[in-house]
Amino acid sequence: ERFQICRNHNCETLMEEAFVSIGSNIDASKNMQAVKSHLSIFDEIRYSSIYTTPAEGFEGEDFLNCVCNFRTAKSPYDLRNLLKRVERDMGRTTSQKGMSSRVIDLDLILYGDLVVHDSELEIPSEDIEKYKFVLEPLAEIAPDKFHPTLKKSYKQLYSSLFDKDKT
Repeated sequence: ERFQICRNHNCETLMEEAFVSIGSNIDASKNMQAVKSHLSIFDEIRYSSIYTTPAEGFEGEDFLNCVCNFRTAKSPYDLRNLLKRVERDMGRTTSQKGMSSRVIDLDLILYGDLVVHDSELEIPSEDIEKYKFVLEPLAEIAPDKFHPTLKKSYKQLYSSLFDKDKT
């Protein structure tokens, strides 16, 4: 499904900027590279640096994490479904959820300035504020972009939430 706007029978497809958090701690280097071929369906996709993060809430290998962004005409629901299909195609099973090891984890964290919290979507993702491994790469590739509800740039959010780690 695509978002379209029509005026006087002239329709145009609306493109939105999406941000996706990516993580893996099972064959992490291989899977972080492999996921790029799955996401290459999106034009002009940009990736942050890769960050190494200890497993949190369980014993496991370190995670590799990054954030990517791209423009898409897919609805946020269709995009989420596509990301879940990529996870399955890469070998993620239903047992790989919550605080556990995983082949790949793809989470839609932002979709333009959309704010939606329902049974399928949480946009903007609360993980942006909760986890350094989400906010740090997001602040790297979109430092001056503003959070849709907090009205602070990601660089400002990172500084206020995590720069205290340096003291």
